[in-house]
Amino acid sequence: MKVLVTGGSGRAGKYVIKELVKRNHQVINGDIIESHQSLENSEVKFKKINFTDYGETIFATEDCEAIIHLAAIPSPGTIPNEEIFRVNMISTFNVLQAAEEKGIEKIVLASSVNALGAGWPASLWGEPPIAPKYFPIDEKHPTRNKDVYSLTKWLGEEMAESFARKRTVQISSMRFHALWDEKTSKDFLKNGNKRNMTGHAAAGFWAWTDRRDAATACVMSIEGNWTGHEVFFINGKDTILDIPSKDATSELFPNVPYKKEIEKFGTLLDITKSKEILGWEPQFSWRDSADW
Repeated sequence: MKVLVTGGSGRAGKYVIKELVKRNHQVINGDIIESHQSLENSEVKFKKINFTDYGETIFATEDCEAIIHLAAIPSPGTIPNEEIFRVNMISTFNVLQAAEEKGIEKIVLASSVNALGAGWPASLWGEPPIAPKYFPIDEKHPTRNKDVYSLTKWLGEEMAESFARKRTVQISSMRFHALWDEKTSKDFLKNGNKRNMTGHAAAGFWAWTDRRDAATACVMSIEGNWTGHEVFFINGKDTILDIPSKDATSELFPNVPYKKEIEKFGTLLDITKSKEILGWEPQFSWRDSADW
């Protein structure tokens, strides 16, 4: 397929493009900054695009058969809240609207675990982690978002749901969390705080995602066939802790029940749905990074 990757020069986009090229797809990198992949690989075309402009978005989607939308402001606290909301909301709307106008039926949106609204209040305001209703947390769990970044991710999913009601389309909202590269994993194995029971890590339920696994999930989504809009947790099969997951939750969330059993160090964000619909499972763990 000919695939547009918005934000293809970013930390996730580079891995997505690499995976697409490996699987013999044609790639358009739509970004403000050109990456070395566009310069070095003839299979990757670059278009300088601001996705908050609808005309530029339409130009970027020309002749494309799928879109992987990664372009966004990736966290709160870096620019004014109003600008985070404007960029993330308008760019997502423009991509979905352009896909509808061009008849593009396969779309992936970069959502976030923060659509739950759990993580950033601990980092921004020093609040204690918000206890979920149950473990492991699945995609049906209600949101508690109250920071602007989390709000945009939740509303992006709602926007996708709306567009999916209008036509036959396949939209994935990928709830990534803590996108690590190989160096991050190796450094964490060597020096990381593996008993961090406070702050952003705890508020995000100690989850993480290898960027290679995130890229594979995106590509498997556009290569698969199903209808409608679906939300997926895309994260590692384990936590970043060196103590059992249940020991951690007993300490920090003692009154939260388990809906089903998990592995000893198993993730607290349930990735069963990703396996069932996408056929995706994470292949990498920071625990094995010494062997990479």
